[in-house]
Amino acid sequence: MTNPAAGYRIVSPELTVKAMRDNGYKNTAFALAELIDNSIDAEANLVEVFACEERPKPGQSHVRPRIETIAVLDDGKGMDGDTLRRALKFGDGRGGNSKRIGRFGMGLPNSSMSQCRKVEVWSWTNGAGNALYTYLWLDEIENGLDEVPEPVHQRVPDQWQQLSDGLGESGTLVVWSDLDRVLWYGAAATLRNTEELIGRVYRHYLKPPEEGTDHRSVDIRLVPVRDGDVIDGERFVSPNDPLYLTHPTCTPAPFADKPMFMPSDIGDEDNPGVVRLPITHNGQTHDVIVRASIARPEARQPNVSGHPWPANASPNTDAGTHPWGKHAARNIGVSLVRQGRELSLDTSWAIGYDPIERWWGVEVDFPRELDAAFGVTNNKQTATHFAELAHFDWKAEAEPGETFKALKDRLAERGDPRLPLIDLAFYLQEKLLPTMRRQIRQQRVGARKNNKRHEDEAAKKANDAINRRRDDGRLGQTDKLDQETEPEQKRQQQVDTLTNRHHIDKETAEALVDEDLAKDIRVRWISNFEDSPAFFSIDLMAGMLQVIFNSNHPLHRELMTVLEDVPDNADADALRERLSRAADTFKLLIFSWARMEDEIPGERQRAKIAEARQDWGRYARHFLDDGDDDE
Repeated sequence: MTNPAAGYRIVSPELTVKAMRDNGYKNTAFALAELIDNSIDAEANLVEVFACEERPKPGQSHVRPRIETIAVLDDGKGMDGDTLRRALKFGDGRGGNSKRIGRFGMGLPNSSMSQCRKVEVWSWTNGAGNALYTYLWLDEIENGLDEVPEPVHQRVPDQWQQLSDGLGESGTLVVWSDLDRVLWYGAAATLRNTEELIGRVYRHYLKPPEEGTDHRSVDIRLVPVRDGDVIDGERFVSPNDPLYLTHPTCTPAPFADKPMFMPSDIGDEDNPGVVRLPITHNGQTHDVIVRASIARPEARQPNVSGHPWPANASPNTDAGTHPWGKHAARNIGVSLVRQGRELSLDTSWAIGYDPIERWWGVEVDFPRELDAAFGVTNNKQTATHFAELAHFDWKAEAEPGETFKALKDRLAERGDPRLPLIDLAFYLQEKLLPTMRRQIRQQRVGARKNNKRHEDEAAKKANDAINRRRDDGRLGQTDKLDQETEPEQKRQQQVDTLTNRHHIDKETAEALVDEDLAKDIRVRWISNFEDSPAFFSIDLMAGMLQVIFNSNHPLHRELMTVLEDVPDNADADALRERLSRAADTFKLLIFSWARMEDEIPGERQRAKIAEARQDWGRYARHFLDDGDDDE
């Protein structure tokens, strides 16, 4: 007789199985990270990841060795029978220890079933020969199994004992078989695609513990296996630091053994590049640590004294085209770190089309007590509330005349879940990221040595036009100052202006000034973050007319960046789109001038502006046509 209650279950077994498999793990590497979390929580010193492939058997359709089994073995504390059985139960969150990476009690079964149909677990506290064993198998679950099988004594199979380099008196082995959702085909490919992510997620654990932290260190060994034997490609995971402050790392030469970035100018002398921001949630306040870095000059320029690029790296090409630049391009975004373990590298905080985004790094480190405030998902791959705030525009959400504080008060009354993080988002969007982008653009000022660029051609034509005008007796203020100033005084004035007013590092400023003086260049173009409504300003110095394009103005983003910072792999459609966008921006610039004239009160004032427009047109013709104007 059919059980009447069976027709009224809230969730059917079929849907439960589907939910176990379709739970949002991005790929095999993210699923493996859940197992490594458990090993770290078990205080393992060594975690070994085995990717095992077998040659095709006679009659099989595939011709290449294919991955058949994945295993993770650690030398952690191991589990007793009850703990082992609960570890394979969905949603058996144990809470308690605030230092654990795990929390939700779903990592082992969730991650495993997202990749395979069968997961087996051995765990021991007194030698691998005394291990306890249990498993989950989807075939049995689909046929009605609704309890984790009771663990039984079963020694760790000889295969894994022989492959291991650090089998301990205690530990755990997890084996995935019947792999039907692994993204990659072979053992080497699986580990190669896993290594960079694992190195980034656990970078804080792959180095000696930092002073004042509770983080432990761990070694992660990646082992490709074919037909039971270790093959070429075995290695230990190196840290992959998106802030590029750690060394040694997996960053390509010349930055594998030295930092490629430097701390940004936030923080203080004792903690450069670090600030602590208090976050209050449910009446409790916890510190969120923000770390920030920008590229060192030698990462982007080939001519920094004492820091040469490798011999095979052409100094005439952009740093982004070289291996270290391509590596940085894979680490764009804000790294969100929970309990010392990265949840995600959130690219939504970056400007997607702008290549300079690869040259900054930001890490936001928060404790697990703020999981709800950040919106941490149960697979620990993202934090939804934090991600939503990447494009938060408080002015757009504010009511007419409402201040930032009044907006927060209104959101508090509504119980808006984003409220605890709004100050953090404001700091990142309005202060930290714009400042770092300005500093990075300033580094490009000195990048033209041995690297011909479009603005150099513009500077050359402008320089020729100025020389013609000077030869005709049309002297500007810079020409008059040049006649009154000694050469060394002129040099020092230019260096001081670049370093003190525009915050360019001294080494870059001196190299730039010396180059221009040697070539008798009298015009200079730089980009700089300025708190001004003008899209450019000028410095009139002895022998130097310096134009500063305001990188804080939308015109910089919509014109200069679109035209200059073109990705190397941009196709024809992308280039056409950029040219169309730049043309539209130029038209809007002219329209804005026209409207300015339209709104100026009084005929006399409008006449003066119109006259200035005429004068500018004559100068433009002189600079663009390489000939005399019609004055």
